[in-house]
Amino acid sequence: MSISPRPTLLLTLALAALGNAAAQATTPNPALKATISVWAWKDPIAGLKAADAAFTKAYPNIKVEYVQKDPSGGAIYNAYKLAFSAGSGGPDVALIEDSYLPQFVKLGALADPSTQVRPYAVNLNRAKLQAASLGGRTYAMPWDIGPVVLYYRRDVFKAAGVNPATLRTWDDYVKAAAVIKAKTGVDMLPLSRAKNDARLFETLLWQQGSGYVDASGAVSLDKDPRATNAMTLLNTLYKSGAATDLESWTDPWYKAIADGKVATLPMATWMGGFLKSWIAPKSTGQWGVLPLPTFAGTASRTSNDGGSQLAVWGGSRNKDAAWAYIQFHLAQRDAALGLYQKTDFFPALTTLYRDPVFSQADAYFGGQKVGQVYTALAKTIPNATVYTSDYADMNAITTIEVQKMALGKQDVATTLKNAADVIRSRTRRP
Repeated sequence: MSISPRPTLLLTLALAALGNAAAQATTPNPALKATISVWAWKDPIAGLKAADAAFTKAYPNIKVEYVQKDPSGGAIYNAYKLAFSAGSGGPDVALIEDSYLPQFVKLGALADPSTQVRPYAVNLNRAKLQAASLGGRTYAMPWDIGPVVLYYRRDVFKAAGVNPATLRTWDDYVKAAAVIKAKTGVDMLPLSRAKNDARLFETLLWQQGSGYVDASGAVSLDKDPRATNAMTLLNTLYKSGAATDLESWTDPWYKAIADGKVATLPMATWMGGFLKSWIAPKSTGQWGVLPLPTFAGTASRTSNDGGSQLAVWGGSRNKDAAWAYIQFHLAQRDAALGLYQKTDFFPALTTLYRDPVFSQADAYFGGQKVGQVYTALAKTIPNATVYTSDYADMNAITTIEVQKMALGKQDVATTLKNAADVIRSRTRRP
């Protein structure tokens, strides 16, 4: 599946046909009886459980069993594939990141809840709904989107005498990095060389409305100037000394963030919840939130990274109960707002944005009303072509080439050409 940067005609017509229909709460059916299995990982499970008491009250005969599986290294996705191949042993409800969803749709592993999702469609983030759809059908209920912001250390910027509001462009960002390093010794961001995962490169592609492929699904890395912009910036961050060489999601990376040894994190809004809850819980008041700097001549001040959906597993024998669980947790106002407050996973259901919770001052972020920043940026996320049914291969191939560049073994043009050539060979895309 190739995700077009513009809504498909079928999807556009389907949404138009809904007119001004609003998402309506479904009346619970307490007679539904089942034991359902929900596969997810630690943080989402913690958020989902917060709504379970209310869910049990509404559906007293549905028992929920959570199975925690780690997404690191693709573990949960390998488990999904094994269950699909075996024809049994899968979940009833599957949490799937947007980057992996297209391949499971292509496999035919998911049920088709198009009819159930339809009442909510007009109030779902358009790009998010598109990511869950193929051929006019919808294969999951969008949970969260990943609008990307620039988290920054207020104390570090103050000590360096740098006004964060001056970071309007990526050139401003690189210049500020030099000042901050010279005056405080703090690196601008953590960015691994030999263990780089290409996630920041993808973020920079998405910010410009680009991706691994063009609108037709043809590989475009070595032809699109926006890819050159993204890779050039990445290379500049390495060569300028702005980045400290730390592998993401490792203990040294966590420690550097918690100890104020990095000045910024260009990451999605879900990172805010991670900072508060377990990466840097003692840093209350030290972090702030900014829109991303822009590329020269462009206007976009955000991107997307990640996001997830809840899907009914195709092999489930409890599809009605599984959908009841999904609908209650993601589309019922109180439950969905509770999920956001618990996890900072930014909801795809746009009707929630009017709630006062998105205008509250956040003590962790120095009293900043970060929900307002997130909401404004979420509405402007560009459509892009990063996530396709071949995403896992594209990311793995590009990661290898980015690592070579980061280690000084090749230049930007060679990096993009090598990645594009191998992707074409592996995926048989033009």
